[in-house]
Amino acid sequence: MRKNPSLWNRLALAAVMLAVGTGAAFANSISVPNGASGTCGAGNANTRRFAGNCGAEVLLTGVTTPAYVQENNPSAETAYRVRLYADTLRLVMAGGDEFDLFAAYDGADPAAGASSGNAAIRLEIQQNGALKQLVIFVRTDGGSETATGAVTLSPGWRSIEFSWTRSTGPGNNNGTLSWWLDGFPQTGLSGIDNDTEVVNYSRWGAVAGLEASSTGAIWMDDYASQRSGYMGPAVPFADVPTSNGFWTYIQGLYQAEITGGCGAGSYCPLNNVNRAQMAIFLVKGLHGALFSPPACVQQFTDVPCSDGFAVWINQLAADGITGGCGGGNYCPTSNVTRDQMAIFLLRSKHGSGYTPPACVTPTFADVPCSNGFAAWINQLAAEAITGGCGGGNYCPTNPVTRDQMAIFLGRTFNGMPFGWPIPQVGP
Repeated sequence: MRKNPSLWNRLALAAVMLAVGTGAAFANSISVPNGASGTCGAGNANTRRFAGNCGAEVLLTGVTTPAYVQENNPSAETAYRVRLYADTLRLVMAGGDEFDLFAAYDGADPAAGASSGNAAIRLEIQQNGALKQLVIFVRTDGGSETATGAVTLSPGWRSIEFSWTRSTGPGNNNGTLSWWLDGFPQTGLSGIDNDTEVVNYSRWGAVAGLEASSTGAIWMDDYASQRSGYMGPAVPFADVPTSNGFWTYIQGLYQAEITGGCGAGSYCPLNNVNRAQMAIFLVKGLHGALFSPPACVQQFTDVPCSDGFAVWINQLAADGITGGCGGGNYCPTSNVTRDQMAIFLLRSKHGSGYTPPACVTPTFADVPCSNGFAAWINQLAAEAITGGCGGGNYCPTNPVTRDQMAIFLGRTFNGMPFGWPIPQVGP
């Protein structure tokens, strides 16, 4: 039996797990939440979290020592399921680099820094050209490993869940490995001969196989383990449950680090988006979550450099996405309307010089070809970025709400260089 059969999430684990790799200067390290409350205490101001108050941050400094957190909770488990979040946006790996992001072992619980037994399951991250990929390895009775195919790991927060079972007896060869990335089922393994394997402890972070050319940071959070039962992606916003029809897009926006919400664990999906806020959404969508605009040189009369949105608004202008609202102004606090949004999105996707085909036949009943935005709105529909507001209409003068903005951005930038996959709730 497991030493504690309950679901162990990242907050509980922080109090009972062993963190390794917090030694001398220049060593790799892992910072985890302090105390069972999960709050970030003195000396650990780590807010690199997916959900909750704080998370774990693995810092790689060009040495090969591991840095991980160990869970001693399992005990002779023959079925083991794990869900964790990892953000590798800040991780730098050379081509061919690989190391274990997670491993579950069949040996007895070891002391700090020691190891015992062999890895029954390994989650390996690999650098293949410009891509980071995940592969899961499962140990068989003969001591060899069988592996899943490599799956691309997009930048930003990614939900990784897998379920391992050992074979029910000698010769049965019915061990399995199923797994999900952002809620999408991936090709797993079946017919595994592993009836002698068990899980007694596990580690996550920079666990093993590190190379000196791997540097930077990995953010990890929301670790959970149990025997069975799908867990699914964690939900960062209390006001956007998975039952919300916009959840997949809002979740994707958050996982790509395009938005942190509106504060206090909320997204405020029904709030209107003003033109200043829209500038951040679009610039991050165009340039990626780590992009920092250059220092401000005032461009619009109503956006002085003292305005916190100034650098983002100026960058939007530099990208040729906007020329302001007229008269040398930008109108930062004005709501973005759905007709304006069509121009912003298509210029972001196709470039500042883009011009859509002329309107010949209106797509929406409330946007005739005589409307100056008609060609843009029609093209937005032609590219499946919008289906209108219902009843054959587009509602061009309605303000864009934050939930609508998530869909607009998700459909516009998905597949572009800094795009993000749209997650879904798995089975």
